[in-house]
Amino acid sequence: MITLIFPEELMLSWLLLKNNMSYNINEDYVGIVSPSAPVAAFCPKRLARGVEFLEEQGFHVLLSKNVSAVSGFTAGSAQDRAQDIMDMFIDKRVKIIIATIGGYNANDVLEYLDYNLITKNNDKMFIGYSDSTILLHALNVKSGVKTVMGPMILPQFAEFPQMQKFSYDSFLEIINNLGTGKIYKIPASDKYTEEMLAWDKDDIRAREMLDNKSWQVISSGKASGPLMPANLNTLNELVGTEYMPDLNEAILFLEDDSDEEASTVQRMLMHLKQAGLVNNIRGIIFGRFQQKSEIEADDIKIILKNVFGDYNFPVISNLDFGHTDPILSLPVGNIVNIDTDSFMVEMKL
Repeated sequence: MITLIFPEELMLSWLLLKNNMSYNINEDYVGIVSPSAPVAAFCPKRLARGVEFLEEQGFHVLLSKNVSAVSGFTAGSAQDRAQDIMDMFIDKRVKIIIATIGGYNANDVLEYLDYNLITKNNDKMFIGYSDSTILLHALNVKSGVKTVMGPMILPQFAEFPQMQKFSYDSFLEIINNLGTGKIYKIPASDKYTEEMLAWDKDDIRAREMLDNKSWQVISSGKASGPLMPANLNTLNELVGTEYMPDLNEAILFLEDDSDEEASTVQRMLMHLKQAGLVNNIRGIIFGRFQQKSEIEADDIKIILKNVFGDYNFPVISNLDFGHTDPILSLPVGNIVNIDTDSFMVEMKL
């Protein structure tokens, strides 16, 4: 069993850094925060396994004060969660900040963040998905922080027996090369899984993997624009706020969980349209919808026609991001190119 590392109990790890990472092993840390649900409190073994995996790869890990706090349905009060995030931005050792998990109510913290101070310390990267969509865009819009829709500690880094290689490879590709201008051709996984094993109880075996269907071209074409990844449900919570990203000429990477179905996806997209936010987008990429949602290619075509009418931008579905495993890491705002004829999606890092 590993020792969890808190700000007041720092412990250096002297493992050699793997994969030619650009971080200073003697000084730089991955900071872990819980901006939404208090799941880490109820799954201490899962949290420990995620930390252990990172340490085994050569990372130092710093847990926030309230990473395992419980305050009703959140991991501490809004002020506590905001302070944890601020602590990670102020701490010069921390270069990557990763959420433990999503859930709800990350928007609680937005009014308590000091964006001017974050701007002065924005040489960091914030990573998460689902409810963390709130923070991905708020931090990027208000302070220019490099944010990435990507793996979180409990769902991905703590996978048994270890993090899936596809997810980890994509994570490394982004953290090592973001800002270099390297072209990253987005891959497709050979296998995926939706199996749910109760954490700290049944997650003592590898989950059953299924053969992955290929990407599905819903609408053909070529396009280029800034990559805007989001959990669709959560993105809608930013509409009308100062934290909403500019979607003009963007390529949307949208995903959601198994609680949504075709009707609710259409409703949320229609909300964005009626708010005047998606009238000039360049394309849409959908993450893999879970089987419970029963959303197929034909449903997506109906949704798009109902929302956009005779749209003429490319649309692809069934990519590996969001509520699926393994998952890609997708940096907010980077230029992405789509060519459905070549079955190609690539981004400039």
